Amino acid sequence: MQYKTYLSTSLVVSLGAVFPNIDEPYSWIGSRTRGISDLIKGFFGHRGLTHSLMDLFIVFLTMILMVSFTPFSPIIGLYFILGYLLHLVGDSFSKSGVKWLLPFWDKAFQSGLGVVYYKKGFLAERIIFIVSMLLLVAQVRALNFESLFNLNIVQAIANLIKNSTSYIGS
Repeated sequence: MQYKTYLSTSLVVSLGAVFPNIDEPYSWIGSRTRGISDLIKGFFGHRGLTHSLMDLFIVFLTMILMVSFTPFSPIIGLYFILGYLLHLVGDSFSKSGVKWLLPFWDKAFQSGLGVVYYKKGFLAERIIFIVSMLLLVAQVRALNFESLFNLNIVQAIANLIKNSTSYIGS
């Protein structure tokens, strides 16, 4: 992989990793999408639906549609989903945990079993952030995501959607 590819994949994973916080108007992404962020927080609250497997699935379907109808790269979509999932896993180690099964179940799950956790704004959170960023850069450099998939699942689903919609339109 070239340096330019490392940089772009790191940026996409990072964008995916901050995207769940679109439900918080004062987060990095929320402050850049203020109207949308306010609406999402008003309807679902912070760490509501955007911090669940349901929303991860919705984002996955959105990526499939983007791959189907635009020149959007499937591998970039997978990197975005990876970042999103890593955010949810990271938040599950916070003291309040993550409601993985919303809207079906309102129970928050804390991955550290109440023993290993961090609190927002404390030193442990900052250390985890710095170590995570260093690991992200190292992993993206070492990981060739394309080699993990002999069949690009996102592209295959996108082609199926594209072909089925062409039959509907004719």
